[in-house]
Amino acid sequence: MRNVHGYVWKNAIVSGLLFLPLLFVTQTDANAIQTAAGDGELLAGHVEKLSALSGPPATETEFAAGVYIENILRSYGYETELLPFTYYTYRKPEVQSLNIEGWPDQQWSLQGFTYAPNGKAEGAIVACGLGTAQDYQRVDVRGKIALVERGGITYGEKVRQAAAAGAAALLIQNDRDVFVPATLGEPLDMAIPVVGISKSQGEQLRKRMHSNGEQKASLRVEGALTLRQTSYSFLGKKPATTSNRNQAVLLGARHDMVKGTPEAYDAGYGAAVMLEAARLLAEHPHDTDIYVVSFGASTAQDQGARAFVDYLEPKDRQRIIAAFVLDGLGSRKGNDLLVTPGEGSGSKLLPIRVAQENGAQYTPSLEQRTGLSQTDKILAHSGIPTALLTRTAASGATPPAAPRTIDTEPLVKAANLLVQAVGEMIDPKTRAYPVETSAAQPAGKSTDDGEESQ
Repeated sequence: MRNVHGYVWKNAIVSGLLFLPLLFVTQTDANAIQTAAGDGELLAGHVEKLSALSGPPATETEFAAGVYIENILRSYGYETELLPFTYYTYRKPEVQSLNIEGWPDQQWSLQGFTYAPNGKAEGAIVACGLGTAQDYQRVDVRGKIALVERGGITYGEKVRQAAAAGAAALLIQNDRDVFVPATLGEPLDMAIPVVGISKSQGEQLRKRMHSNGEQKASLRVEGALTLRQTSYSFLGKKPATTSNRNQAVLLGARHDMVKGTPEAYDAGYGAAVMLEAARLLAEHPHDTDIYVVSFGASTAQDQGARAFVDYLEPKDRQRIIAAFVLDGLGSRKGNDLLVTPGEGSGSKLLPIRVAQENGAQYTPSLEQRTGLSQTDKILAHSGIPTALLTRTAASGATPPAAPRTIDTEPLVKAANLLVQAVGEMIDPKTRAYPVETSAAQPAGKSTDDGEESQ
C-alpha cells in the first residue's frame, strides 16, 4: 500500500477523540449468532460520533470519520487497510458566450461540458463532420472554430482531435434540443474551449453558412476550475477462521456527509449498522472472509466506490459472493426495511434472497433515491452480486432525526437482519454458495459520446 503523509499523526489525533467505552464491547458467543442482538447504545454512540466528526469529501473531517471507523474495526479484530484515491472536481464556467459576426440578434442556448477548459477564440466556423481524425484530413481548421456533430466518438475525443488539428475552439451540435449533463471524461492534456449548441440552432447555423458563405465567430469560456482531490476509503478484513472456501462477503457504507442537507445523517446511520453487524459477526466461526468497507467521497459522485472497484483484482472481485450496501437507514418509524438490487441484478441473486428470507421486503427498484449513494449500482456493475438495504421515507415524512434524538430500534432491526443473513452464508456448517455474477451495465459511467448517464 502506498505511504500516506501524515496518516499516522492524524490517526493518533483522531484516536484520542474516540469514546473509549466504544472500543471495549461485549463479545458475541461464537455459537449463538442466531440469537445475537444489536446494541442500541452502541449504535447511537456510533451515529453521534460520526455525525460530529464527519464532513464533506477530501477534508480533515471526512478523514477523521474514516479513522474512527477503522479503529472500531481494529478493536473487533479486523485487519484494516487505508485506501487513498484521487479524483477531480469541476466548477462550471461563469461565462459561456458565442457571437456570430453580422448576426447580433441571435440568442444562443449553450451547453457546457465537465472538465472543459477556459479560453477565447475568434475565427471562421468550419464544418468538420463528426470530428474524427479522418474528418480533419479533408478540411483545414488551423486557427478556426470547428463545428462537429454529436456521435461516433466521445466528447473528450472530439476535443482532442480538434486540438490536434489546430482548431482554436470547438462547437458540438447536439442531436436534440434538450441538453443533459455532459462530460469530457477527465481533464485533457490537449484541449481547447468547447461549447455545445442544440440541434435546431446548429441547423440554423449550417443553413446560414450554406446561404451566406463563411461565418466568423468569437467564442469565450471563463471561470471554470478543475481541482485534483484526495480522499480515502477504509477496508477491514476478517479472514476465515476455519478451512477457507476462498469466498468473501462484503458489508459497505459511507462516512462522508454534507452537513445541513436533509440526508446528512444517513451516512452515519449506515456506517453505524455496518459496525454493529461487524461486531456481532467478528467472533462467529466462518469459512468465508468478511470484508467491511467504509467508502469516502460518496457525495462526490461516489468516487470512493468507483476507486474500490478499480482497487480490487479481478480474482478478488470474483470471490465476493454477496455485497450488502447500507444506506438511508435513518429513524423512520413504520417503514419497512427494503432490499433492492443494484440495477439489472434481478431478484434471484444471493444477497437478495437471503435478505428476503430474513425479513427484508423486496422491491425491484426505488422510485426515490434522493440522498442515497450509487454504491450498490457501482458494485453490481463490476459483477459483484449486490443488495441495497434501505428504508424509504413515507409521503410527507420528516428527514432522519438529529443524532441525540435518534430512535435506535430501526437500526437494531437492520443490524440483526444483516447478521442473520450474513451468518447463514459464512457458517462452516452450510454448503458453499455458487458464485453468481451481476448482469448489470456500468452505472454513472459516461456513454459512448461522453454524456453522463442519469
